Amino acid sequence: MGRSLLFGVGAKALGSLAWVFLKIGFVFFGGGFLLIPVLQNELVRHRGWLTQAQFIDGVAISQLTPGPVAILATFCGFVRGGVAGAVIATVAAFLPAFALMCMLTHIYERARQMDGVRKVMDSFLPAIVGLLVASAVEIGKASILTPWHAVLGFVALVAFARFNVSPALAILAGAIAGVLIGK
Repeated sequence: MGRSLLFGVGAKALGSLAWVFLKIGFVFFGGGFLLIPVLQNELVRHRGWLTQAQFIDGVAISQLTPGPVAILATFCGFVRGGVAGAVIATVAAFLPAFALMCMLTHIYERARQMDGVRKVMDSFLPAIVGLLVASAVEIGKASILTPWHAVLGFVALVAFARFNVSPALAILAGAIAGVLIGK
């Protein structure tokens, strides 16, 4: 294994990867899908570490496994810094939540019973839905290159919403359709 695969960048760039994913890890609450808009903004728009196409590929790959944010962090870390970058980005993404959960586990049971805490948590839902829809629209704009892509996207949406089709099956079907239809 060559040095570039293991350590694709220098210590400064690895430190930058760690810092970005630590910051992302601090807002990693409510599940991985909620972070897709944050990740897209930070990794594609702000830092330019991934292209929109790479980001979409990373999100698609991450849907095949449990822990989509971990896989996306690993993917971005590998693209930016080889194996070392992948490890650093993954650990950094989970470190804040792990530390916080270790500290707050005993308080959580009491706090979630409080009416005020429950109301605050319930009020997050509309904002979260808005972020997810905005992210889906942004990814959709970059992904739909032909009318066939729009049709495939709509079929996938119906398959998920109506028939609860596995993401792995949808991605496989999309790949087969892409080969058969072409770009």
